[in-house]
Amino acid sequence: MGSMTPTVRANVKAWECDVMEHMNVQYYLARSAEASGQLQVMLGLSTQPNLALIHRAERVLFMREMHNGDSYTVNSGILSIGENTLSIFSEMHNLDALPNDRESIAARFIIDVQLIDLDTGLPAAFPASAHCAAQAMTIEPPEDLRAKQVLPQPAQRDLTSAEHYGLFDTARGTIEPWECDARGYLHPRFFMSRCSDAVTHLQRHYGLTPRYRQQHGLGSAALEYNIEFHHSFRAGDALITKSGLREMRGKTQHFFHWFFNAATGQTVATVETTGTLFDFEARKSVPMPEELRTLAEPHFIHF
Repeated sequence: MGSMTPTVRANVKAWECDVMEHMNVQYYLARSAEASGQLQVMLGLSTQPNLALIHRAERVLFMREMHNGDSYTVNSGILSIGENTLSIFSEMHNLDALPNDRESIAARFIIDVQLIDLDTGLPAAFPASAHCAAQAMTIEPPEDLRAKQVLPQPAQRDLTSAEHYGLFDTARGTIEPWECDARGYLHPRFFMSRCSDAVTHLQRHYGLTPRYRQQHGLGSAALEYNIEFHHSFRAGDALITKSGLREMRGKTQHFFHWFFNAATGQTVATVETTGTLFDFEARKSVPMPEELRTLAEPHFIHF
């Protein structure tokens, strides 16, 4: 069994923080993507420019807030390697947090990628040398890794189903060239930015408006994202996002987003999210106000 290795060292910039006064979710994804690039080098794949690790799924667990000026590292390891697939585990540690190592974990990432031949667009087999290099970085998942919640899904997650269930139109736009990576695909950072756009419109839809948060001294934060990438967005593609609220229970709310290519109607990505509200001054999570749940309940989507 191998060990985790440092893949990112950075610090939180002022412009990376949002209205909640903590680092925005898109920058977590930006750094997790950088970790994948470092691992590609460590596996010896950088000498073959026609090969690339393409994201197929990503699970993000947000553990603690990070604020302007915080320094952090990302350490990464490999959970498994197959013929053309790789499962990566990364942990983001806040170096300016409490000295207890457990308290320093700001986020965890489980990323499933596939090795693709860019010339053909088809999966490519990892060379024997990559399997050998992976052994030094192959790890077991942490014993305290939060169990993944499996939620019911409809038979199809497409535009027809979105209309059938009355999903709310939360984000639209066109992918810009500067949002894409070196291979021309929408970068995970900017995909998460589109998720962030969708969240604010969905929250306004069911009553969690900026005015409501201000009146009640509330902030909001993501706890977990589970992302499936079914296809890719490229520069110039127009997107449509349909979203729904599943439930509010205790301190958590569950909602989801379906991303479509506006020209083809193709389902490009689907996202399940768990979020919470927190006392803006104490920076601690609080139960969902009953009056907010009453406002939101008519908008719950049931599959």
